[in-house]
Amino acid sequence: MTFYLPEGAKKIIETLESSGFEAYIVGGCVRDLIRGVKPQDYDICTSAAPDAVTALFPHTAATGLKHGTVTVIENGAPFEVTTFRTDGEYKDSRHPENVRFVGNVKDDLARRDFTVNAMCYNEKRGLIDCFGGANDIKAKILRTVGDAEARFREDALRILRLFRFASSLDFSIEEKTFAAAIKNANLLKNVSRERVREELTRLACGKSPEAVLPLLSTGALPQLTANGKIAKIADLPPNSELKFFALLNLTGENATDAAKNLKCPNAFKDYCERMEAGLTAKCETPADIKRLLRLLEGDIFDLFAYKREIGGEDTANAAATAESIIASGEPYKISQLEISGSDIAKKGCRGREIGETLEKILEKVIADPSLNRKEILEKLI
Repeated sequence: MTFYLPEGAKKIIETLESSGFEAYIVGGCVRDLIRGVKPQDYDICTSAAPDAVTALFPHTAATGLKHGTVTVIENGAPFEVTTFRTDGEYKDSRHPENVRFVGNVKDDLARRDFTVNAMCYNEKRGLIDCFGGANDIKAKILRTVGDAEARFREDALRILRLFRFASSLDFSIEEKTFAAAIKNANLLKNVSRERVREELTRLACGKSPEAVLPLLSTGALPQLTANGKIAKIADLPPNSELKFFALLNLTGENATDAAKNLKCPNAFKDYCERMEAGLTAKCETPADIKRLLRLLEGDIFDLFAYKREIGGEDTANAAATAESIIASGEPYKISQLEISGSDIAKKGCRGREIGETLEKILEKVIADPSLNRKEILEKLI
C-alpha cells in the first residue's frame, strides 16, 4: 500500500530517519488516505525526543512539550511531530496524569482511541496496522483499540468522538464499543462544554448526524434530547452554523438556551436567537420578507433552507422574493431610508422619540417603497 505524502511531511520524515530515528505519518491522515480522501493535515509520530526534534529543524514551536509535541514548519506548512509515548493514569476521565516516552511505535499506537486512527505509515516501511484498522475501514465500522470501557473511562471525550466519527465517516459502531459508550455516557460531565460544542458542531456537519440519537437518549447531554427528528440535517446546505443550529433546535427545547449552555460564541447565540424568531415570523407578503431580511440579512436563506428540509415547507417563492428585494435595492432597514436621525432631531424630536419615529417611517416604507424620498419622509415626521 503506497500513499502520496506532501513534500513537507516527506522532508520531516527523511530528516528524522537520516538522524537515526523512526518517523511516520499517523492517525487521521492515514485513515483518510486509506479511504481515498485527501487529509486536511498530517501528524507525524517519531522515536525522537522533543529536544531532538527541535534541534533538527530550524522552524519549530513548542506547542505541546508536556505531551511530546513540537510543531515543525516545513514548506510553509505546520506539522505536529509527537514522540512515541504511553499515557499514565487518567484520574479525571479526561487527561493523563503524565506521559512516558517510548521507543516502540506499536506501544504508541496502542494508546489511541479507535482502530481506524491507530495506524501509521512511511514510504520505507509501508503501513503499520497492529489493530486491524484497515479492515475496519473496509467494513465501515468503529471499534476501540483494546478494552472499550477502559478507553472511555480514560478519556470521556472519546465517547463524543465515537459518535462524531459515526456521523462524519458514515460508519456503524461495533457492538461492544457501542455498549461501553452508552454505559459510560455519564462521564461526559467531565468534558468541558467548549469541547462538547466542538464535537457536536462537527457531528452536525457529518453525513449521518442521526447517529448521535442513542447517546442523547442517555440524558448525558441535558441541553439536548433524543426525538428522532434530525435525519434531514445532512440535506441542509454545507453551512456549519445552520447545521449546528438545526441540531440544537431539533434536539432541544430552545436552541438559544442550548447555545448559551454550551458557551457558544456570542455571534452564534445571536444567530440562534434570530433564526428562532424567523421561524415564527410570517413570510407571506413582500413586506413580511422585508421584515425577515431586516432580522436575518443574508441568513434569511438559511431560514428558508431549514424550513424546506426540516418542515417540508415550499420556500422557493419566498427566497425568490428576497433575492428580488435585495437586487432592486428596496429598503428594508433604517440605514436605507432617505432620512436620518439628525433630520428627525431638526424637527424637534429627542432621545427615544428619534428611534421610535424612524421605526414608524420604516414600517411605512416597507409597505410602500415609493415613499422613500426625503421630501415625503420629512412630511411624515
